[in-house]
Amino acid sequence: MKIKNYILLSTLFIALFYSCSKDRMEYAPKPDLKTKATEITVPVNGKFEFEANNTNSDSFTQEWKLDDKVVSTANTYNFVPVLAGDYVLVYTATNNAGTFVYTYKISVPVPVIATSPTSSKFISAILEYAPAPGQHINQLTIGSPEQAQKLVGSITNSVSLGGFGGYIIFSFDHSVVNQTGTDLAIYGNPIGLPYAFAEPGIVMVSRDKNGNGKADDEWFELAGSEYAKTTTIKNYEITYTNPKAFVAVPWTDNQGGSGFVNNSSRSRNFYPLFAKNQETITFKGTLLPSTLSTSGLVTNSAFDWGYTDSYSLGDDYKTNQYNGFDISWAVDATGKKVVLHTVDFIKVYTAQNVNASFLGEISTDVKGAVDLNIK
Repeated sequence: MKIKNYILLSTLFIALFYSCSKDRMEYAPKPDLKTKATEITVPVNGKFEFEANNTNSDSFTQEWKLDDKVVSTANTYNFVPVLAGDYVLVYTATNNAGTFVYTYKISVPVPVIATSPTSSKFISAILEYAPAPGQHINQLTIGSPEQAQKLVGSITNSVSLGGFGGYIIFSFDHSVVNQTGTDLAIYGNPIGLPYAFAEPGIVMVSRDKNGNGKADDEWFELAGSEYAKTTTIKNYEITYTNPKAFVAVPWTDNQGGSGFVNNSSRSRNFYPLFAKNQETITFKGTLLPSTLSTSGLVTNSAFDWGYTDSYSLGDDYKTNQYNGFDISWAVDATGKKVVLHTVDFIKVYTAQNVNASFLGEISTDVKGAVDLNIK
């Protein structure tokens, strides 16, 4: 009888033990985060290590989401930004008892090259010279890559950009700071009244957001006086075909137009013989309206302000002998105003598609540029 009682009590004890074990309370995740600050700054291409450690015996699943994209399901995540911007990193730990969430706001500043006592106000590097066909192209002294390089450290040499879209990209030995008033001076060779001959070029700027020293980030147009007018065509595109001869260069555009870059001299091919593509070349940008007049003297009037190689009244070209540009004029591809504290790259391109009779095509000339914040 006693043995039966012992067996019964043992069985009851074992049942109670397993019942209590089964019903043991599970605790919600409460990880120990290595980084507790919620706002963090990390440089481009820098590395920041995030880590979460379990503080009790209850297991849980976890994930790190960067801008709503899962980037890790381990207890660690290494953040290595390749592009400046603002990011949101959310850490989540979950089990049956609950969920733990922690949010980080990460700022990755645009890399800035500060000025120093030895910084130059002049162009320090020509990054790309890609002219459109034109009467001066392939001429060593005004339309060649060798001539473009002479703009470094100077405002007295001159290079032609050819017809619409032809461009040059350059930089300084520092980031240009957006300060009050005009920040950049770009030199051309326009003529004032009464002859009045301008060859307007549009200026664009870019920041080195990925810190690689190359002009491969987003571009912003410095919107001049004609930007919002109905006579200005956005997203204009033109394609020139290499005639491979000393003749006119044909072109077509995305507006249904076509024509030629006249070659009356027939002394050389006007298509850039140093272009990567020797069959066709295409340019895109904002097309400014023609200001050509052929009644009497052939003239091409300047716009009020915001364009280079333009004898403009709005930026007092007569006094300054350059066109001034404010980084605060910057707009993105949709026309939305953007705030740029600094810029690293400048692009200038011919912005009219005009045949100026015996004077040839309208082609912006650039003689150099200066950071006006450096005296």
